[in-house]
Amino acid sequence: MLVGCGASQPLLHNSPRSLVLTLSQLPYPGFVVEKGATNTGVISNKKAAAGERSVLRRYVRQGRQSAYVATFVREVSPQEVVGPVVIESSVVIYDSAAGASSGFSLERQQLDASGWTRVSTGSLGAEAAAFTESKALDQTQYQSFVVEWRQANAVNQIRIAGNAATLDINYALTVARVQERGEAAK
Repeated sequence: MLVGCGASQPLLHNSPRSLVLTLSQLPYPGFVVEKGATNTGVISNKKAAAGERSVLRRYVRQGRQSAYVATFVREVSPQEVVGPVVIESSVVIYDSAAGASSGFSLERQQLDASGWTRVSTGSLGAEAAAFTESKALDQTQYQSFVVEWRQANAVNQIRIAGNAATLDINYALTVARVQERGEAAK
């Protein structure tokens, strides 16, 4: 009997920071790294749980190690720009692919429950889901997309937002595929 043989991917042992997008990898011009954002950088389990003991216990059960978020913005008028105004790239590393699958499932359930609408991702990672929502803000209709996928023991996420008149899921999928290729190369 062979143990450990199969088509499963090897676990990723990189730091989460090395797996998110960098400014030079963004395929759209005019972005800068957002400075001073409270959600940018390493996101420990304790910080992600935000004081919720049950959430922290779930992270421990899932084998959630840590996460990293990088946020990029364009300093332009959202009414005039074509494409995204904000791009957020994140990754969460788990001890195992099963833990990552559990974390991916939970995130998907939370987006479903909070009113986001599912859209197609095509082929991305071992598991993938995408969502969209639209909101009015300052006389502009904003569209947001979340693309999430699991690759081995990592759950990746791209969030983009911009003027709804000029933004579609393809912007988010393009950025997600750049992050996916970068992860595969590391």
